[in-house]
Amino acid sequence: MQAKKLPEVSPPEDWVPLAEVGAPIGLKGAVRLHTLKSVTGLPIDDSLLQDSRDCWVKLKSGQWLHSEILECSTQTRGLKLQLATVMDRNQSELLRGALVGLSRSVFPEPDEDEMYWADLIGCRVVNRQGLDLGLVGSMQTNGEHDWLVVDSGMIPFVAQYIDQVDTDQRLIQVDWDPAWMK
Repeated sequence: MQAKKLPEVSPPEDWVPLAEVGAPIGLKGAVRLHTLKSVTGLPIDDSLLQDSRDCWVKLKSGQWLHSEILECSTQTRGLKLQLATVMDRNQSELLRGALVGLSRSVFPEPDEDEMYWADLIGCRVVNRQGLDLGLVGSMQTNGEHDWLVVDSGMIPFVAQYIDQVDTDQRLIQVDWDPAWMK
């Protein structure tokens, strides 16, 4: 994070961004994190980063930083993150807009009827008639339930409309008529 060039490091192939770095906090290099609920489905003040020892940071320049996490705690407006490799406010300013994440392999196994949004993003959605409704580009929530966002619109991610989810095959089968999206 200093003026010299960062060492070349590569993230894990299954890296999942969990938060975006916001403003610095204080003078010792801590930063505010804005969690990306769109990939985890976790509440905004909850993050897998809080239980992690280290993380991968994708800087806006495209370079990667791998660092030990000294602190990741809940704050009034998001999370506070202190990395071992960032020692002062000037260094933390360089992190603004960076994405912070973990290897998907360190995520705890979800409960039987649960899944991470990151596992759904990129899945193909096909209805009972075999019509391809597109890829899941993102997920949203309205507080009551979650929604699959596909090219042609949104589909409620509820048992009434979701027949089967096969994350290994990257396929979600639904009972959905595309005319309902119009």
